[in-house]
Amino acid sequence: MANEREMKSMERVRQHCMESFGKMLDHHELLGRYLPEPLEKWFESRKLLFRDPPQGALTSRERELIAVAIEITARKPNVAGHTKRAMAAGATVQEIAEVAFLCILLGGMITYVESGQSALRAAEEYAKGG
Repeated sequence: MANEREMKSMERVRQHCMESFGKMLDHHELLGRYLPEPLEKWFESRKLLFRDPPQGALTSRERELIAVAIEITARKPNVAGHTKRAMAAGATVQEIAEVAFLCILLGGMITYVESGQSALRAAEEYAKGG
């Protein structure tokens, strides 16, 4: 049975999930059953890094473009979140395309096939108002 501190941490994890993703993701729920406090701290770190206005040398646009590049290179199946946040922070469809192509050069065409094209489609959709 979780103690009160762990239960509060898990509730904050659920709140972070709702703010970030609009729902509680199954993989966060699973990990939170066993490590709610570290997961809460991970969300807090994520929130600090991507806050607006940003603190530090990088703009929100730059941070999100880097996140898109990392997700594409890691061949994550859903990169729409960071892609749309990059666009909201001022990135263009052309910049997303350049990031995707850079990932092809660094990680191979498979990065585009498995992930980059999803980023580019999300950028086009966002640019059209979707």
